[in-house]
Amino acid sequence: MIVLDRWQAGVCMSVLDIPLRKALQLFYAPNSLRRSILKEDIRLDRRKEAGGTRSRGGDFYLPFWSDVKIHVSGGGDITRMTDDRIKSNRNFRRLYPLLKDGILELLSAKLRWSNEPVEIVPQSVHGKLRIEDLGGTIRVRDALHARVRGEYTRVVYPYFSEEPALPEEGGRLGLWVMQRALTELDPGDMRIIDALRRTFFSPQTTPLHGNEEAVFRHNYRSLIGEWERLKHE
Repeated sequence: MIVLDRWQAGVCMSVLDIPLRKALQLFYAPNSLRRSILKEDIRLDRRKEAGGTRSRGGDFYLPFWSDVKIHVSGGGDITRMTDDRIKSNRNFRRLYPLLKDGILELLSAKLRWSNEPVEIVPQSVHGKLRIEDLGGTIRVRDALHARVRGEYTRVVYPYFSEEPALPEEGGRLGLWVMQRALTELDPGDMRIIDALRRTFFSPQTTPLHGNEEAVFRHNYRSLIGEWERLKHE
């Protein structure tokens, strides 16, 4: 049974309390990458259990996503802001320009927001989907909520991973989770973007097949099972 668990703070427990983008990455990652990510999560869990913290210095992509919101609302230029980010942190030098180019193409050629008046809704968009019988929670956090031309709204959630690309099935699974975690918003307004591949998924371009819950549960159950096995190695 699946129930909603919105706005409730929870202790991060690796795959049992996981961001949607990370779940999608792990569903489709090559076996070696998936195993490496899970083993690192287990290491961080154990460090926290010993009185430490799971923190690894913050979200690498958060500054970029914050700049995207500023750019979309007309408060700044993403090219200049990306240059400034790179000057402040050389770790951003390789990926941030690729992300910036992908976002600019998405906004102009695909989402068609270029030169359109866009208002960013001040409240952050957050939600959780609790999968009760598997003991897991999927988190959707910090989605961009925008009004375009004052005529329609969009809720945009980013997928950032270098590997793997988000496949069509993954886009549908992500939209399914968003629609069930963000119940106060219009399901038709949901979007997922893969900026590095300059692709996006929507209920209109990537209609759900009706089997998304079954596929998601199968993948998530498999992920939890692998995580449990690795903990005992």
